Amino acid sequence: MKPPAKNLRARDADRADACALLDAALADGQLTAAEHESRTAKAMRAETFGAIDRLVDDLQIPADQASTPVARGIPRAPRRWWIPVGIVAGAAVLGSLAGLIGRSAGAAEPDIPDLTTGKGFAYFLAAYQAEFGSTVADEAVFYPGYVLVERDSGKPGKQDRWDYRRGDFSTWGSPDSRPPSTPSFDLNTVDIARYARIMAGAADTVHVPDGRISHIAIRFPSSPKEALPEITVHVKNEAEQSGHFTIAPSGEPIAVHPNTR
Repeated sequence: MKPPAKNLRARDADRADACALLDAALADGQLTAAEHESRTAKAMRAETFGAIDRLVDDLQIPADQASTPVARGIPRAPRRWWIPVGIVAGAAVLGSLAGLIGRSAGAAEPDIPDLTTGKGFAYFLAAYQAEFGSTVADEAVFYPGYVLVERDSGKPGKQDRWDYRRGDFSTWGSPDSRPPSTPSFDLNTVDIARYARIMAGAADTVHVPDGRISHIAIRFPSSPKEALPEITVHVKNEAEQSGHFTIAPSGEPIAVHPNTR
């Protein structure tokens, strides 16, 4: 496929791709925080591929983003590709993407990453912020293609259940009771850079050959009340071998239950 012409109009998806490239460049030390902030603001307002290209032309591009229209860019000398050690998203990705994940009538279904990866977590976090205006939840369970969330409904004693899939949120089940003592947590406190690296190596952590993450549960343990939420990662393969491990939002290990078969 030939690179897009510089005067071709950019889509929201292209502006999101540009922000992801800038986030990766910040994480890799190619950009300072000030440069990243300035370029991200311009990328979010960019109207054409030419405008986007001027913001990313001097960057080395992650291999997993090399096929995007933004990375292919305007014809020029070949870019240098690199493979990142991890996907760094955090507040930068959240700010970059929150305004870009819209659902206009008749729009094509968005290309959503595997939601159990670091990139998928960042994508969901941005969508969640855009939908609810915060990143607070009571519980969240991530599957490769969808996320189930329980959160305060805003009505006394009521908890809503939300299902996120194909880029949209819908309620599932009926509202549940929510005692006043129910703890909640901020998804944005997860160290996404470390989270991404841990998820990428999940199968090795629990000794499951060719394993894939089946689901990730983020919730508070049953006690004590002052405990931090825990992230439990479940891995399995086609041979039905499985294992799981638990980490803190900071990425610190709590427990590992490896495959024993």
